Amino acid sequence: MQLRFDNHRDRKYRTNHPSLHYYVWDNFDVNEGFVVLALTDAENPLLLNLLELWASLMLQTLSKNALAKYLPSEMLAPYAGRHLNVALPILQTSPSKAPELHDPWDYHTSNPVVREYYNSMRRRFYELKFSPNAAHRDYYEGVIRSTVITRYKASIMNLAQILEGIERRVYVKPRPNGFYQELFINHFKFGISRKWVHLEKNAPVQMRAELLTVDEFQRNGSALTVYCTKATEKDPAGRISIFVEGTSETGTPFAGWIRNRGQKGVFHTNTFVDLLEGGSMAQSSHLPRRWVSTTFDRGDGKRKKKHKYTEDCS
Repeated sequence: MQLRFDNHRDRKYRTNHPSLHYYVWDNFDVNEGFVVLALTDAENPLLLNLLELWASLMLQTLSKNALAKYLPSEMLAPYAGRHLNVALPILQTSPSKAPELHDPWDYHTSNPVVREYYNSMRRRFYELKFSPNAAHRDYYEGVIRSTVITRYKASIMNLAQILEGIERRVYVKPRPNGFYQELFINHFKFGISRKWVHLEKNAPVQMRAELLTVDEFQRNGSALTVYCTKATEKDPAGRISIFVEGTSETGTPFAGWIRNRGQKGVFHTNTFVDLLEGGSMAQSSHLPRRWVSTTFDRGDGKRKKKHKYTEDCS
């Protein structure tokens, strides 16, 4: 226990083992105070981590995701989620093994202290890209490469699910001439006309796509239910139909095929069909009448999205 006290008080140790606790300690005027909840003669650090996990579960100072994983939902306190611990104690030496336990709230919190801590950690990671140490640069490139591959596989899997049927939540947005309601699948949005049905915000809606093969399209042309009404015979968008069903804000069931009557909707849907058929944004960027979304590093540790239309998209 004394070793842990000494480590907490050692600024070099705190620098080498960054945490929200140490960030607050080193950047704000705080007074030291320790409360001992358990004692053991064992020197096994994993046992000490286990005891710390027990204490953080008892006091419910972990993130809500972590608490929900280890405690029954009915046992969560009203203050659960207003956490002091942003990492799971049992995995302090390898936090990457439990990414699912972090809350998105951690990164977008209104708490300026927690937000600044995560921003500083993010900046420190992106600075590795320019490190004079080759091992640090290799580590950075490996993490980025792994992240891109993981996101790409997840994206393809999510897209493919729409052919079998997938549930999505409704976004309802105010517009100058009323409200607009839409569903999202990865980069792509699909509007549902308010002239047809009024939906509540976050209402669940089932979506399913029917996609004709190129041979079927050449033999029979577009289906009567085609999603993009302005698609030409050269547009992949002319081969896809989107079926939705759910319950309106009045509790009335609805079901039917949605339509997109805009020209730019054709370009978005062309790319959507490309991806459904195993393509990529990079490949779509070399094809006409496509909408392409790319993400790039701004150079300050933050990522930014850029959208463009390819030729014939005036």
